[in-house]
Amino acid sequence: MTDATTSLAETPPVRSLDLRGETCPTTSDETLKALEQMAAGEVLEVVSDYYPARSTIPYHCDKRGYRYLLGDSQSNVWRVLIQKS
Repeated sequence: MTDATTSLAETPPVRSLDLRGETCPTTSDETLKALEQMAAGEVLEVVSDYYPARSTIPYHCDKRGYRYLLGDSQSNVWRVLIQKS
């Protein structure tokens, strides 16, 4: 892990979204809506079981310049931390 990734992993999220059972476009829409309501520097935690969102959510983060940390998961449920810039 890089220093930036480590610091993101250690930053407690100010908001958490449990999107298990949701599919696209809801996973991306709800994530972006939550981020719009947050201040720069705050971290959002997203929990999902929808595998395609593992690529769509990071795509939207890259487009907006948000840092993110996609957790490795051994199960069908995974988590991503996103820091609004």
